[in-house]
Amino acid sequence: MSRPNYLQVFAGLMAFLIWLITPQPALSCSISFHQGVEALQTGQFEDAVRAFSIAIDADQNQPLAYANRCLAQLELAHYSEAIADCTASLNQQPNQSEVLLNRGLAYYRMGNYQAAIADNSTLLRTHADVRAYFNRGLAKVAMQQYWQALIDYDRALAQQPEDQSTIAEIYTDRGLAYFALQQMPKAISDFSQAIDLNTQDERAYYNRGCLYRWQGNFVAAIADFTTAIALQPDHASAYLERGIAHAQKGRAASALSDLKNAASLFEQHGHTIAYQQTVALIQQLQLTRQTAMG
Repeated sequence: MSRPNYLQVFAGLMAFLIWLITPQPALSCSISFHQGVEALQTGQFEDAVRAFSIAIDADQNQPLAYANRCLAQLELAHYSEAIADCTASLNQQPNQSEVLLNRGLAYYRMGNYQAAIADNSTLLRTHADVRAYFNRGLAKVAMQQYWQALIDYDRALAQQPEDQSTIAEIYTDRGLAYFALQQMPKAISDFSQAIDLNTQDERAYYNRGCLYRWQGNFVAAIADFTTAIALQPDHASAYLERGIAHAQKGRAASALSDLKNAASLFEQHGHTIAYQQTVALIQQLQLTRQTAMG
C-alpha cells in the first residue's frame, strides 16, 4: 500500500482566533482609536484600518494602535501590512505577547514558516502559551517537521485549554501529523478524540474518513464522509473522497453521483485543477462501467 498523499488528506489548518488588544487609559482621549476598536469588534475591518491610520497619523507613538491595525489587516488577509504594523508596535513596546503571536500568524499565512516559528519561540521563552505551541506546531507541519510538531502539540495539550473545541482542534492537527508519519492507530485515536470533544468538527470526520479509506475500511470511510458533508454541505473534497470510496466498493452509480457533486463544487469554488482531476475520474469511471456492461 503506497503512502497517502498528505496534501490531499489535509483539510486546512486552523489557527486560533486573534484577540482584541484593548486600549490603555492613556489613549482614552483618542476618538479615532476607539472608533477603530469598535469597528474591529463589529467586523468592519476596513473601517478599523482607516480609523487606526488616522490615530497613527496624529501620533505615531501608539503601539496599541499599530497592534490593533495589525488585527484588522490579518482579517483582511493583508499579511505584509500586518507584519509591518506588528513590527512597529514591538519596536515601540517590546515583548508584547499578543503582538508576537499575531505577527507569527501573519508570517505563517504568508508561508514564511521559519519566521513564524521564531516569533512563537520568542513568546514561549517567557509564556507557556497554548496558542504559541499550537501555531508553532502548525508551522513545523508545513515544513514537514512532523516529529517536532508532535512535541508542540503535546505541549499545547499539556496546558489544559478550557475550551473543548480548542482541544479538539489540537487533536485533529496532531492526528494529521501522525497520519503523515504513517502512525495510523495514533492518528485514528486523535481524530476520534477530537470527534468525542466536538461532534461538529467536520475536519476530524473528513480526515478520519481519509485514513479509513486508505486502510480499505470503505464502510467506515463513507460514514465519516457522510457526516462531514452533513456538517459542511459544500465540502467538495468529502464528496470526492466518498465517491472514490463508493467506486472502490463497486458502487458505480453512487460514485458517479458524488464525483459529479464534487466537480460542481470545485468549479464553483474556483479550484480548477481539482475540478479537472475530478472530471477525469468521472470519465474513467464511466468508461470502466461501459466496458463492464459490454
